[in-house]
Amino acid sequence: MQIKEKLEVFRKFTIDVADKESEALIQEYKENCDRELEEFRKSRQIELEHKFQIKETEIRRQVNRKVSEEMVRQKRILDSCKQEWKGKLIARVKELLEEYQQTESYQGFLAAKIRMAKEVAGDEPVVVYINPSDADKKQGLEQETGVELTVSSIDFGGGVRAVIRSRNILVDESFVTKLEQEETYL
Repeated sequence: MQIKEKLEVFRKFTIDVADKESEALIQEYKENCDRELEEFRKSRQIELEHKFQIKETEIRRQVNRKVSEEMVRQKRILDSCKQEWKGKLIARVKELLEEYQQTESYQGFLAAKIRMAKEVAGDEPVVVYINPSDADKKQGLEQETGVELTVSSIDFGGGVRAVIRSRNILVDESFVTKLEQEETYL
């Protein structure tokens, strides 16, 4: 073999070796690029999911805050309406009580409550108070019940109050007290 042929064989051999090495380097480079690309995609996906979760949490907070504000506003409106209707109801009840106090059945009611207070007292002395607005009914009630009555200096809206001092008992059948008790339940 001559030198040219040897050189040609050597050249082909070195070119083959260089081609194989370059193919291996290119393949390795492609694999590295693919791996980096996949890692980049995964990190971007994780980052996007994280941003999505943060945004979703932020939106949920905003929605919850708005819902909470609306609930508070609605509750205020409801409480305002409730107070308004409560006031109207109490005013109407007071009107009806005033009308009732002008009837004969009211006098019967007073007599029944006076007898009840006398029964609770038993043999103990009892002071039975009637409302100042019922002073005109005092004499008739005393004759009907046999109990000496005292006209109160305090207006308690009607009904009776009785005090049994020996046992520290207050029998309160006044309309003001009954209304106050009902108002707490409204």
